[in-house]
Amino acid sequence: MFEMSPRTRTRDVSFLILWVVFTLMVGILPLKNFVGHAHWEYIKWVPTVADLRSPKYLLDIFSDLVGNTLLFVPLGYFLRRLCTSSSPSRQLLLAAGIGGTLSLSIELYQVYCHSRFPSIFDVITNVTGTVIGVRVPLFSRENASPTPQHPNITPNP
Repeated sequence: MFEMSPRTRTRDVSFLILWVVFTLMVGILPLKNFVGHAHWEYIKWVPTVADLRSPKYLLDIFSDLVGNTLLFVPLGYFLRRLCTSSSPSRQLLLAAGIGGTLSLSIELYQVYCHSRFPSIFDVITNVTGTVIGVRVPLFSRENASPTPQHPNITPNP
């Protein structure tokens, strides 16, 4: 692992906090939708056959899956940068737990809102995005090979 300077650590903590706040705002705004009583009937636990035949529904689901995954990738990235003393498996578990908790909190809030539709797929894709954010830097370092040091060789004509 590498040692992080205090300045870099402070910057990463600041970015992490800002990203968590941004993610929360994306998940709960507009605040006027909060009504204080639950809408459990809005939760889509599993799509119906009619839903899966609808191109509009499939496009909505696909854009949700991609958007939710990408929204949580920076969370995993910053968590990995801040947990340098932990093993990779511990980093994954910690990030999945934090991503899952944040996602479940947002989805629970949406149960009490008009025009917001909580989904178990959102939680799954959010946790997946967080785990991808943790793993991307690991993959890039593991697969990166050092550049070979070749002496200046003149090609033969």
